[in-house]
Amino acid sequence: MKMFKRMLLIALASVLAVAAAGCGGTKNDGPKTWKSGRTAKNLAEEQSKKIESYTLQEGTAEEFTVANYFTDNMIVPRDRRIEIWGTAPESQNGKIVAAEFKGLKGSGEIKDGAFCFALQGTLPASKESGQTLVVKGASGVQKEFNEVIVGDIWIVSGQSNSDLTFFGTVGKSTTDIRALYDDYLKEATEDDAIRILQQINWSLLNKAGVERMSSPQDDIARTSKWQVAARKKVYGSSSSNSFSMLGYFFAKELYKINPEVPIGIVMAGCGGAPLALLASDDARQQFPASLKERTITLNEIVLPYSGIYNAFMAPLTHVGITGMIFYQGESDASLSKEYTDALKLTVEDYHEKFGSNLLFLNVQLTSYGYESGGATMNGVWDDVHNMRFAQAEVKIDGSIDNYEVIPTIDVGWRKGDADGAHPYYKLPIGERGAKMAAAIVYGIGDMESVGHPIPAKISYTKDEIVIEYDYAGGGLKTSDGKEVQGFQIKVGDVWQICFPEVDGNTVTIKAEGASGVRYASELRYNQNKKDLTDLTMEAANLTSGTGNIAVPFSVEFD
Repeated sequence: MKMFKRMLLIALASVLAVAAAGCGGTKNDGPKTWKSGRTAKNLAEEQSKKIESYTLQEGTAEEFTVANYFTDNMIVPRDRRIEIWGTAPESQNGKIVAAEFKGLKGSGEIKDGAFCFALQGTLPASKESGQTLVVKGASGVQKEFNEVIVGDIWIVSGQSNSDLTFFGTVGKSTTDIRALYDDYLKEATEDDAIRILQQINWSLLNKAGVERMSSPQDDIARTSKWQVAARKKVYGSSSSNSFSMLGYFFAKELYKINPEVPIGIVMAGCGGAPLALLASDDARQQFPASLKERTITLNEIVLPYSGIYNAFMAPLTHVGITGMIFYQGESDASLSKEYTDALKLTVEDYHEKFGSNLLFLNVQLTSYGYESGGATMNGVWDDVHNMRFAQAEVKIDGSIDNYEVIPTIDVGWRKGDADGAHPYYKLPIGERGAKMAAAIVYGIGDMESVGHPIPAKISYTKDEIVIEYDYAGGGLKTSDGKEVQGFQIKVGDVWQICFPEVDGNTVTIKAEGASGVRYASELRYNQNKKDLTDLTMEAANLTSGTGNIAVPFSVEFD
């Protein structure tokens, strides 16, 4: 029966190839390499470890306010500059604010009602308790921040799947999620050197919030404070004081891998946010026209362009961010062709503003359901697979450093889940991101083993396509031990199933006159069709030798 199916597919593919033979031009006999046309931008000079040399001074200011970012239980960056900043009355201009932490000292002059300076020197990772950061002015004028630790600080950003909390969204999703992760959350303890900082977009839906979103801010909101990652803080008592599932799982799993380095994780997402709200205005202004002025309306308030970046991310340019785990794209899915350029601009801009070594982990869109809260999911949801391809292309074209893709098509919506738009299974995503981060940042493990297979080079002739993969884990294989499924080639205007050969890290496809290749194009993997005449594949089963699923992708040739 299996042989019959394959013969039927090959015969059908041959018919399609003949029918399409008159479409498009013929290619030269020599192999060509696919290129997107994008080129790598020279990264900004790395500033994160440079410490200015200056003469220390004693504090003299009688009045000043340290930025809201500084609280008890906070985390400061390891092996990077530690900045202290804040404001003061204009009457204090010219006076000095000084600071000290774990033997490091620094000072700065108040100018135009503000100050910002770096401590002289850097610190290694430390989860030592009882450490206090002291910021002081004149005699008797000082602020103290207790239980400060030293480690890596990450941002979790995107739209609602990035900031989805353990309370879920609709229907019985709260009880579903609790049943899934109740035992895991029992391990959430203040003994972990993990710190969480929650920022909620609903806090911005007022006059003051709109003002904060209208221009880049130097500080976070007063209501946001660093907290220990104990269960009562992670799970909370409602969705408004519960933490991001993705953010917590990523932080916890990364800390498990390397408990010697404390982890700080900051929420900086917004449900429904298009990329234009999460990118700085510098990046957004260069977006394709279709994406440049996209926004959303929440509680009858239109969020300003770049508003979430301005309020939630701009203040973090002071703090030595290690990286970002990012889950966004559903809102922009119908514009996926233009999105790829906008995403590249956004990540390049993050590198300029946060440091060129910022690691950007992009969660590829997953498999979604058919309804959410009783509402049918169509429109942009029908284009999700194209957004997956856009997210992968930025990696495949090699135009950005420190950018990795986390595929998720196997951990999406499952039949019976109450919420089709917000899959519950964020733990596997956090685990994948943590393993990749540990390999890149700590050198624990290696990307060949923990990364997910993604094309490094795609070459083609008039009758063959050769795909060389990164992160093959010692040799590509299939999840079920059967022949590779999930690939298609484009002949004329028709995508047709093909059956490639796999050898080590290379996939070879016999493809007469093909003008493109793609992998894992199904929209919703949990509801695949089985009708062979549909030209849909039964499965996408390519994995690394270490069992990591391959990244869905699509490229078309010139």
